[in-house]
Amino acid sequence: MNNSRLATKLLLAQLLILTIAATTLIVTALLFAPDFFAMHLKESGDATVQIKKHTREAFLSSITLSFAFASIAALLAAGLISWLLARRVARPIEQLADAADAVARREYAPELPEGGFSTELRRLNESFNRMAKDLANSEENRRQLIGDLAHELRTPLATLKAYVDALEDGVAPTSLKSWETLRQQIQRMERLVSDLKEASATDENAVAMIFARVDLVDIARRTAGSFQPRCKLAGKSLRVIAPNTSIWIKGDSQRLEQVLSNLLDNACRHTPVGGEVEVRLVREDFDVVVEVSDSGYGVPADQLETIFQRFYRLDPSRQRSDGGSGLGLTIARAITERHGGSLEARSPGALGGATFTIRIPTIRE
Repeated sequence: MNNSRLATKLLLAQLLILTIAATTLIVTALLFAPDFFAMHLKESGDATVQIKKHTREAFLSSITLSFAFASIAALLAAGLISWLLARRVARPIEQLADAADAVARREYAPELPEGGFSTELRRLNESFNRMAKDLANSEENRRQLIGDLAHELRTPLATLKAYVDALEDGVAPTSLKSWETLRQQIQRMERLVSDLKEASATDENAVAMIFARVDLVDIARRTAGSFQPRCKLAGKSLRVIAPNTSIWIKGDSQRLEQVLSNLLDNACRHTPVGGEVEVRLVREDFDVVVEVSDSGYGVPADQLETIFQRFYRLDPSRQRSDGGSGLGLTIARAITERHGGSLEARSPGALGGATFTIRIPTIRE
């Protein structure tokens, strides 16, 4: 109804403008045309007064009728065109209002046509469509997050409940092993909550970062060095291939270590005994590229992007107890993007290993 009133108001506004213009034209013509006509008759000199009077009256009558019929025809034609124009303007706004109402009802399916009456309306439709899609994705992510979080908490809570009931009933002895199991489940939930909080903060760009001039080669060697003992004990090799010179970037050293730690943790966990993990650094133009590769299970081509989603599990049969919270890659990508870079994954497929590539701009000396 509001959009219909808009069309009516646009139509009336245009008709008012046309009416004022037509009235001004008629009044001006009637004020000046008779005098000009009389002056021309006077200059003719031969006509009698009666003929001049009759000619003047005929002229006034003719011009008045002509203007009257012309004004009516012009108003009808202008009214029709104005009505069509008003509908063209009002219809996209009406569609936009209906779509906005649907979004307010949490119905994110409606999509406005890409075309429009003008460039401004077309841009408005495109912006609204993007907003609706983003809201739909956010809503879907929210639902999935709640479901995943409930699923992730169910296992440690069930374990805690079982142990508490067993200890209370005297079925299980009070031993160091029992307390250690309880402590592990509590730590698991604490890590999950901590990672979830950090993942939400990275999404909102609320993670505190202290940017400074740092050497990424040094960060990579230092982080990989901390993983050397773990890989060696697990029967896996870890090597770093990097230039002997420094590669300077503007970044937060602790957050960059966190990114590399997440990638190395995944690589070590998914690499079988006897396998190899490799960290390679190269400079490409004005960027530094860091590749973390493993000889593990690999990633299917259709999951190379979804592995960065929260709680995504590459192998649903595997439990979280043998790995992280499922938020490491999400956090790592968000931190990398805060550094103006990117984090991508590639893999030839099953049993072909995987390579995670970090690309960050360097400081131009």
